[in-house]
Amino acid sequence: MRRKMWVPLALGIVAAYIVLDRRATKYSDEDDDWQIAADKTANWGSNQRLKGMGRNWIGRLKEGVGRFKNDSDLVEEGMMDQATGAMRDTIGKAAHIASDTISDFNR
Repeated sequence: MRRKMWVPLALGIVAAYIVLDRRATKYSDEDDDWQIAADKTANWGSNQRLKGMGRNWIGRLKEGVGRFKNDSDLVEEGMMDQATGAMRDTIGKAAHIASDTISDFNR
């Protein structure tokens, strides 16, 4: 019974990794140092987005439990976690944009 709960979670994590792992296209006339920097930026952005989505999910869970238990402190903590998750997700998106810009200048 417990195994069934982890299957969708594992599939969701794999799907999120595939969607967020945006490796830059390699070009033959590129400078390797710049492309390495772009790849590292993209990987860091993907990590931030995954952490942000996880924090957002935990925040929603905390908020729901807090509302169910009528615990305003837990509701506020959940809302703060959601805000932190959204901020990390936005930072990750900005890192992906920076990575794409570095790759474009490197062509």
